[in-house]
Amino acid sequence: MYKVVPMTRLGQESYQPSRSSIYKQLNRILSEGKEVHQVRRKTRFATERFPEGHLFFPGTILVQDEDEISGAKVDRLESVSLNGLSQMKLMRKIAFLDGQNCASFCSDPFRHFFSAYGLAVDWLSDMDIRQGKLKDYDLLIVPGGPDAGESYYEGLGEKGYEEIRNFVQRGGMYLGSCAGSYFPLSAKQGTVQADVWLHMIEATDESGLDYWRTGTGFVRIEFEDVDHPIAMSLALGEPSTMDVIYWEGPAFSMLENSNVQVIARYKDFLASGASMPSWSLENNQIARDAMEWSNPLTRERFDHHLKGYPAIVEASYGKGHMVLLSPHAEFGTCGTEHTMADNPNYVLLMNSIYYLSSKGGV
Repeated sequence: MYKVVPMTRLGQESYQPSRSSIYKQLNRILSEGKEVHQVRRKTRFATERFPEGHLFFPGTILVQDEDEISGAKVDRLESVSLNGLSQMKLMRKIAFLDGQNCASFCSDPFRHFFSAYGLAVDWLSDMDIRQGKLKDYDLLIVPGGPDAGESYYEGLGEKGYEEIRNFVQRGGMYLGSCAGSYFPLSAKQGTVQADVWLHMIEATDESGLDYWRTGTGFVRIEFEDVDHPIAMSLALGEPSTMDVIYWEGPAFSMLENSNVQVIARYKDFLASGASMPSWSLENNQIARDAMEWSNPLTRERFDHHLKGYPAIVEASYGKGHMVLLSPHAEFGTCGTEHTMADNPNYVLLMNSIYYLSSKGGV
C-alpha cells in the first residue's frame, strides 16, 4: 500500500496547505533510508477517493503507507506500477560555504530554508575547504555575496579553488546562487575574472565582473523544459513561469561547444525601486529591501542584459554535476501570499537538491 501526496501547483499556490511541513517530513523519511517515489510524467492511478482513476501530475509524491505524513491531503493506492515514477534521493552530507566574504544577507535566508525543510547542513569556513574537508561531503552549496564571485578568492585562495574543483571532478555536486553561480564560470585569459573564477563550466557572463550593469528587482523566469526534475510541482503546462527576486546575478552566455543545459530563461521585468510594485510586500522583508537597493533594475537594463538569457543552468564537470541559479530562490517570492517557509521558490531549491542527489547516485 502507498500513500499518494499530490504537490500540484495551483497558480502560485499549492494543493497542500503547507509545502514546508510536507518536505520536512519527506526529508526525514529519506534520511532514514526509506523508499519515496515521485511522479515524473502525468500518471493515472486508481485510489480510494477516485476508484475510477485520476490523473496525478509531475511532482506528486508516493510514500509507503506506514510512513506518516501529518497535516497533508493524501489518498491511498491499493497497488501501483512504478512506470513513470522515479525514486527520490537526498544527499546525506551537505556542506555550505560560510567563508569570510560570504554576505550574511545571502547566507541567512539559506539558514531559514534549511530549517524549514529539515535539512542537516554543515557550514564550512574557507580554512575547512583549504584543509580538504570537502572530501567528506556529497554536495557543496555556495551562496550569493557582495560581487560577481571574485571576493571568494580572498578567503579560499588557489588552494581552496583547487579543492572545490577536485571535489566536483571526483563526483561531488555543486549548487550555486547568484555570486555562487558566477563563481564556476569561465573567462578569457588575461582578464581579472580569469583569475578569480573557477573555470568549471563552459559558460561565461559577457559583462565579466560588472554585476552593477543590471541592478535589483523582481523578474519572471520561464522554464525551458517543464518536465525537468527541477520544475517538479512548479511547472504545470507550457509555458510555465515563476516570479523571483533578482539581485545583480549572472546572465549566462554559452561558450563554443558548451555542454551546458538551460533549465530556465529570463522572460520579463516586473518591478524595482525605479518602478515600484503595485502590491504590498509586508510578508517578505527581503523583498522590501530589494526595492530600496541603491542600484535598481530597469526595464531597459533588463531587456538589454537579461531578457532571453539563461537564468538557471546545469552542467557536468568530471564525474560531478552543477546547478547554477542566477536569481535568489532563497529570498522567497515577490509578493505577500506566502509565509517564507511555504513560498514556492523554496521548492525550486529543494528540487535542485533532490536532482543533484539523484545525479550523485546516493
